[in-house]
Amino acid sequence: MIALEGAPPSALSAVLEGEVKLVRQARHGDESLLWIAEPGTWFGEYGVLTDERLLVTAIAKTPTRLLLLPKAELDRIVNDEPLYFRHFAMLAIRRISNYVMAYIHANSLEPEARLRGQLFVLSQLKVDELGARPPTELPYSQAELASLIGASRQTVNQVLQPLVAKGLVEARFKHISVLAPNEMLVGL
Repeated sequence: MIALEGAPPSALSAVLEGEVKLVRQARHGDESLLWIAEPGTWFGEYGVLTDERLLVTAIAKTPTRLLLLPKAELDRIVNDEPLYFRHFAMLAIRRISNYVMAYIHANSLEPEARLRGQLFVLSQLKVDELGARPPTELPYSQAELASLIGASRQTVNQVLQPLVAKGLVEARFKHISVLAPNEMLVGL
């Protein structure tokens, strides 16, 4: 456990090695996977920039090494040079359009539309934040994809097969490559 939803903010974190699951508590104590942060990704910006309690729980999915910028140090940097606040705020602002799109697709009625939308958003996050180029490798198992779209792993497996056949994705053990991210939204 790296950070707990509802706790006061303590640091802005960057993944240097490994993978970190960002989850939110859902109904009845279940957790809903939001995203898997990979090396080069920052998280925790909402809490340290707003002084609000954390919105998500961060859990190391694999052995992980993090760079931590304590909230007190971030506050000192911004107080000494207020222009830096904009750069820190951009960490959060950059994700807004992707999260809005993910929300729209998560509320779609069809599992295929939800999965295609989430794969596009996850691929776009890697492009925007890590400078990745397609094909985009995502470290998600079918069970984790199922959690993202609110479906069973079996449903995800059924929905993935036509996407693989069309050459849009390549599915492997605990990984999926999005081969044609822009085509994931065609026809939705």
